[in-house]
Amino acid sequence: MAVQVQQSKTESMQSEVASDLLERYRRYSPQSRAQHEAACRVLPGGDTRTIAFHPPYPLAIDHGAGYQIWDADEHAYIDFLNNYTSLIHGHAHPACTDAALRQVRRGTAFPAPNHAQTRLAEILTDRVSSVDRVRFCNSGTEAVMFALRAARAFTGRDRVIKIEGGYHGTYDDVEVSVHPDLTRDAGSDDQPSLAQLNTKGVPANTVDNVLIAPFNDASAVERLLREHPDQIAAVIVEPVMGAGGMIPATTAFLDAIRALTVEHEALLIFDEVMSFRLEPGGMQQHARVRPDLTTFAKIIGGGFPVGAFGGKAAVMDQFDPLRPTPIWQSGTFNGNAVTMAAGVAAMEIYTAAEVARINRLGDRLRDGFNALLSKRNITGVATGYGSFVALHLGTDTVFDYRSASRANKSLAQMLHIALLLEGIFCAPRLMWCISTPMNEQVIDDALAATDRAFDRIAPTMRE
Repeated sequence: MAVQVQQSKTESMQSEVASDLLERYRRYSPQSRAQHEAACRVLPGGDTRTIAFHPPYPLAIDHGAGYQIWDADEHAYIDFLNNYTSLIHGHAHPACTDAALRQVRRGTAFPAPNHAQTRLAEILTDRVSSVDRVRFCNSGTEAVMFALRAARAFTGRDRVIKIEGGYHGTYDDVEVSVHPDLTRDAGSDDQPSLAQLNTKGVPANTVDNVLIAPFNDASAVERLLREHPDQIAAVIVEPVMGAGGMIPATTAFLDAIRALTVEHEALLIFDEVMSFRLEPGGMQQHARVRPDLTTFAKIIGGGFPVGAFGGKAAVMDQFDPLRPTPIWQSGTFNGNAVTMAAGVAAMEIYTAAEVARINRLGDRLRDGFNALLSKRNITGVATGYGSFVALHLGTDTVFDYRSASRANKSLAQMLHIALLLEGIFCAPRLMWCISTPMNEQVIDDALAATDRAFDRIAPTMRE
């Protein structure tokens, strides 16, 4: 009975603090609220990006420069989200905007090749040793779609092994078990059940071609490959699970699945849409594992919509139109001149030295968070690698989707609102990333702001 009374008091306190925070947020952001209400009359939910929403409504952003953004009420924020990790150089970096503007004046898109497309392809193939050839598209979703198509065409097989909690965009075949409901028949930790559809509208038979394995569990991948001989076209994995909690794959895991895919004549696909920024040649450089195919997006577009996929010549040459039966790829804005020009500019100034510098800033932020949690005696952990950081509250052991899912989501939601009130813009799920305009002082300011944000929700964290 005493435990139930204490739990009831805690829940009541959390509700009271959450209500107070939301009321402060509404008073703080009237223009954002007005814009949201107007948008809801013409846009379902007020936007065209589900992930951008959080209760009671998202801030409306007016403009950005460097590592800062300003909302419709003229409040400034340190931007630790950077359009979900895509703006490696922050907002309106002169090198990227100048390159884009020069190209805009010369024409934006043509139904023919352009020099900047070739140059950006050369940069990617030079940096990533596993990539002999590359093709461009318009998003990470498209990059994954074409990589899977290439793998299926090359192997003559249909089925794919995907990681539980892994996010690879909104293509039907990977919109499964992204955040599965563990209260349903989800199987055991080491043997997840058949894939769960991630959203309405995905055909039910999609799951027939997708098998699910836990992150960082090579034995589970091996079991699936052995149980389905000559059926698996590819294993697709993020070297750092991004949306799943900024969780790095172990080198042992990546080594093992590389060996297993070779043994079973399946292709290994690394989704480096997010993680490519973490080393000059992506996380595969750090792991010293060469996949057959790699997907890219986000930072390679210089702030514009982009996607790319590349890999071994034997696999990629299936797209060569001179072949008798090539894989068909189209897209009105594939390799468009503006994105390619901005992407070249962004990549040319994202040097190995800059990669290392912002990775150190990420380490400083992550270490600072863990020190802050320890100082306040809060159960939690900051995870990530280099310039990627995620804060998990309510659990101190995170190594895959299921362990990350044990975090306290209500505390995270409250801390997110408190951080906005302190001038910090991160993902509602408490994902953070570093951009090149940042320095150590920015990180220290963010840690101080996070300390103040914890003060705002402190009553909910008392025993």
